[in-house]
Amino acid sequence: MSEIKIARRYAKALFEKALEDKAVDTVVADVLNIQQACAGSQDLIVFLNSPMLKKPVKKEALTKIFASCSDLSKQLMLLMTDKHRESFIPAMTDAFMVLYNRYKGITTAEVTSAVALSDSALGAIKKYVAQTSGANEVVLKQSIDPSVIGGMNIVFDGKIYDATILNQIIKLKKDLQIA
Repeated sequence: MSEIKIARRYAKALFEKALEDKAVDTVVADVLNIQQACAGSQDLIVFLNSPMLKKPVKKEALTKIFASCSDLSKQLMLLMTDKHRESFIPAMTDAFMVLYNRYKGITTAEVTSAVALSDSALGAIKKYVAQTSGANEVVLKQSIDPSVIGGMNIVFDGKIYDATILNQIIKLKKDLQIA
């Protein structure tokens, strides 16, 4: 079974239990804490992926590292460790946030442009994404890539809106080759 499927199953179980216990906000805070720890520590990732360490050592370390997390979140990590799935904890947190965002009606959009966009342009992009996706809230992630030359590329909900000059140049080259 693929890492994504495994992570999604654990994330779904955690999300459903959090809904049942009315602890979604607490678990979201835990998941964000776990994500931040995994992103900020390569040693933690190596630790989670290490087959050399025994289960009791990993369980004790995870309990100490994430002592501030709720019992529900810790129980899931310990269960994943019992099932030799602790290496999927980072992927599980990503899958959990996808479920949470879907539940709250939040869409994440990635905007790539050659230069930093103004606040008014970002506001217009948020409005466009919200109207197109039907989302209640839009979270924009902006990146700057000088290779796009001009224009912008917006990716959200599996859709790509590519209005970059680079893309138009590529289309023009294809059209000229066909003619």
